[in-house]
Amino acid sequence: MTATNKTVAGGGGTDNLSVTMTKLAEWNRGLQKHPDVACVVTRTDDIYQAKKDGKVAYISGFQDTLMIETNVGFLDLFYKLGVRIIQLTYNTKNLVGDGCGERTDCGLSQFGLEVIDRMNSLGMVVDIGHVGDRTSNEAIERAKVVVCSHANARSVCKNVRNKTDETIRALAKKDGVIGVNAFPSFVKWTKMEKGERPTVKDLLDHVDYIVKLVGVNHVGLGLDLIDNWPLERHRGLDRRPDIWGRPTPEGTYDYAVGIEHVTGMINLARGLVKRGYSDADVKKILGENWIRVYKKVLD
Repeated sequence: MTATNKTVAGGGGTDNLSVTMTKLAEWNRGLQKHPDVACVVTRTDDIYQAKKDGKVAYISGFQDTLMIETNVGFLDLFYKLGVRIIQLTYNTKNLVGDGCGERTDCGLSQFGLEVIDRMNSLGMVVDIGHVGDRTSNEAIERAKVVVCSHANARSVCKNVRNKTDETIRALAKKDGVIGVNAFPSFVKWTKMEKGERPTVKDLLDHVDYIVKLVGVNHVGLGLDLIDNWPLERHRGLDRRPDIWGRPTPEGTYDYAVGIEHVTGMINLARGLVKRGYSDADVKKILGENWIRVYKKVLD
């Protein structure tokens, strides 16, 4: 299995690059302190070796393009530091294009085209996870290797963070993968403020829908799980209830029941088996589909 270190740049101006470099340094120091449990991978063989050694394999990536500012050349630097996947926007508009939470849907900018072209030439995966519809579709058309790292099917749960059938079909035609997301308001709209939450069965409904739409080769896991999420990290999400929903009575945004933590992945596997998926298909959904895509940039 692989996990992605998704560093998000914050602040404004040149602070974005500084914050990103600091975050990368912090992650690298942490991994160096625990070489027995985790490692950064830049080759497919590293993933298999990590699994053999019982380690967590991290593929470094970003959830925004703010850190490259107006200089596409920074992509070369990040590539040398091991970054292999970058999400184009994070909900809002940036210099590349529109996020899914924007009031506009203008598509890629000229700079965005240049960013994708450079990612193509370096060998990076283009991620459309938090990206707006038109920007997503144009990115799929432009990118060599493209995925939706963590979102669900909008036809199953009407949320702008989820992807339309059109986008999912276009992604599949590019041999991409969409990773199903366990965040509650992306799985199913419930009254979380009254203690209601979706379940792992609801998440499996997204898997079923995507498989029926484009086939089992184009769905994986992008659960977006954050263990031990401090309460302050939850605050502020209620500013966009149309995306994040309302918090629980405790003020938190708890994941779908049965998949609240990484340990709940066994419930997904069992659910897939109960729904009639073959062992080969279960393996694809649990990780092999992601490896197929990453091989294009890691080998």
